[in-house]
Amino acid sequence: MNKEGQTKAEFQKVGSNSAKSDKGFTVTWWPAGGVDYLDAGGTVRVDSELLVKPLRILVYPRSGGLKTMTHSRAEEVFVNVMRALEYLGHQVERW
Repeated sequence: MNKEGQTKAEFQKVGSNSAKSDKGFTVTWWPAGGVDYLDAGGTVRVDSELLVKPLRILVYPRSGGLKTMTHSRAEEVFVNVMRALEYLGHQVERW
């Protein structure tokens, strides 16, 4: 199965801007800014902003919520956020 097929199989859309993973986390994007990542460890806010021309979401790996985590955990959360947003149909850039 290709990567796209794996991502589609992993996620389920649970709201217009929210995706739940079978790996135990939920990602919700707020168009006014920010992404909430929820798992067994709690909720973390990842900073983001919506840009146009072309339409895309910038996601910031140096967000305040990620700074309190170990590097490996912060990277895991960040990558999961990006994958979930892509599943929801958004073009995503790491900034």
